[in-house]
Parts: sequence; C-alpha cells; structure tokens
Amino acid sequence: MSAFCSRWLPLGVVAAVSLVVVLAGMLVAAVLGRSTRAAYAMPAPPPATVPAPRSWNVSTLAIPCWGCLWAEKWPLRYVTDLDMLAPLGTGTANAAHWFAAFAKPHGSRLSEAEAAMGHLVDHGPLAIAPNGIKVLPPSDPLLAEAAPWCDQAEMRFYPDVFPVQGGDTQLPNGLFMITLARAWMARGHDAASFEGAMADFRRVIRLGRLWRQDDVVLINDVLGLSCIRWGAEAIYERAIKEGKTELALLAAVVEGEGPPQRWLSAARMTALEVAPYLHKDATGAYVLELPAERFKAISETATSCPDRRFRDEAIFNLRFVAALAGGPIRDQAREVLQSLASAGDPIVAANARWSLATPLDEQSLKFIPEWMR
Repeated sequence: MSAFCSRWLPLGVVAAVSLVVVLAGMLVAAVLGRSTRAAYAMPAPPPATVPAPRSWNVSTLAIPCWGCLWAEKWPLRYVTDLDMLAPLGTGTANAAHWFAAFAKPHGSRLSEAEAAMGHLVDHGPLAIAPNGIKVLPPSDPLLAEAAPWCDQAEMRFYPDVFPVQGGDTQLPNGLFMITLARAWMARGHDAASFEGAMADFRRVIRLGRLWRQDDVVLINDVLGLSCIRWGAEAIYERAIKEGKTELALLAAVVEGEGPPQRWLSAARMTALEVAPYLHKDATGAYVLELPAERFKAISETATSCPDRRFRDEAIFNLRFVAALAGGPIRDQAREVLQSLASAGDPIVAANARWSLATPLDEQSLKFIPEWMR
C-alpha cells in the first residue's frame, strides 16, 4: 500500500479502514511449515530489557486540556509522560527492519502475513471490540518472534528502511501490526496474573510509541495512536479490577489524550483540503480556485508546523496548487516548494523535491469525489 492511498482519505475513513485492516494481514508460520519459516527468518534482535515504569506522584498528575483554545497550537503528541505507564525498551536494533519484511506488495515475508488470516481464532468481547474479535492464537510463534522487536528503543522506517518518495512512499503493513496488537490485547485480557496482563498491554503501547517515532506518514501515526489508546484502556480496566486505583487513574489520563489527538488530526487535515476548490472548466481541464486564506494555511503548515507529518501533507497539497491554481498563488506555491526542497529536514526536502518533479495525472486526482469530476 502506498502512502498516497491513505493520504487522501478522510481520517474517519482511515479509522474505518484500519479496523477492517484489523481483519486482513497477519502471519502464522504454522501453515507455511518450518522450512518456509526458516527460509525467511531474520536474526533475532540484540538482547533488550524493558525498564520499570518511571515513578510518579498522583498529586502532580495533570489532565491536559486538549479542549482548550491554546491546544490548537500544540504538537499532537502526548503531554503525559508515557514512561510512567509503558516505557520503551533498551534494544539497539531498528525494529523497522523486522516489520518491513511483511510490507505489501514485495515484503520477503508477506506470504506469512497473508497465510495467518486463515488461522485467526474467535475471541470474546474486549474493550476495543464489544462484539467479539478474531485474533491470532496466544501461542502463535509470530507473536513470540515479534515481542523482542517491540522491546527496541527505535523504529525508523524513513529513510533507514524505506526511501522517501512523496506520494509513492512505501508503508509498513499496518494490518499485520494492528493484528499483532489485537492478539496481545486478547492474551492480556485472558491472563491469570496481573503481571502477565500488564506485560502484553504495555507491549501494545510500546508498539504504538515506536510507530509514531517517524512522524512522516499520517496513517502510521493514527494507527500508532490507536495502539497506545487500546493498551491504556486495557490497563485501566485490569487495574480497576485489581483495586490499583492510582495506576487506573494514570491509564485513564493517557487514554483520554488519544481521541483529542485523533480528532485534531482530522481538523488539521480538513484545514489543508484543496478538493472542494477543484473543478473542471469548459474544456474539461481541472482548475483550482483556492481562497487566499486556504493557501496561507497550507503554506504555513508546510513551512512551520511542529509535526512533520502535517508538513508533508501540506507539501503534497502545494503540488496541486502549483499545477492547477491560477494567478500569483500558483507561482507562490512553487516558490514555497522550491524553498522547502533545500530544507534542513531531509524528509521534508525529499517530499518537496518529489512534489516539484512529479507531474499530476489521473491517478493523482483519484481522491476527488466522483460527483466533482
């Protein structure tokens, strides 16, 4: 799946897709046999530990005001220190190397992910799935193989594993990663011991934290955010049952930070949209009549937003402005892209260069609703 596919989907659709994605790509080596697994197996990561959660004082725990006006300017990152709930591991390997093997369409282990879909088992209701869910069996060897990769301190896909290629940038297999998270959620839910449950729930949060590290592609961030929220919600429920009210309070604060970040992501994407201002002229050619205020918002996001993923989204929209707008806005858009093409951030610069060099075609315009064509 290319980055382009998710880039033009409304966030609500992205969320829905991610839940369907929850039923589409996993890996189980049982079906493929031991010989197939051996052929694709990667070396294990270097040994790692996961530190105990950082100590904290309930009297100083604050609830971030994501609904306040000043939050509109905040970077969309957790205010609460997640090390208090689920610290990252100490591993020195880049976890992206392992997950990249399952990427579509050419990952070396993609067949394992696809075969795993035939081995999901029914599980009863979870907080994230009140009507029940299908998950990998708790003893699935891929869960065991994936676990130490989630104990690493870093997961960087771009450009360490995948090159940055604008709208053609390769995505990891989000379906596979979400399915791992769901399996750990189910196993933690069923765990007899509190410690066993916490180990799985915290692993889900660590996966989400790792997923958000790149800050390059919006869909990756949204799915990572979901993992953090799921893990925090599960910790809350188990802590309440165990009478661990302070832990439950911390988990509730973390869980509560997820939805505002998700909806503010949607709002920021809406503020960058160009499709509503695109139409065909009498000759059938596309014309973009973009209000000055919308162009200003896109340009400011591209040049100064503290979250790189939104800078990238704005850059891709500037590509349309530079190609289809009329008057001075067209030239201004190109000037902004040219400036960003030599930006200090190499990922921003690479996306700006791609946007300048890649002409629009019908594939580029597939995000436009049918009724607008």
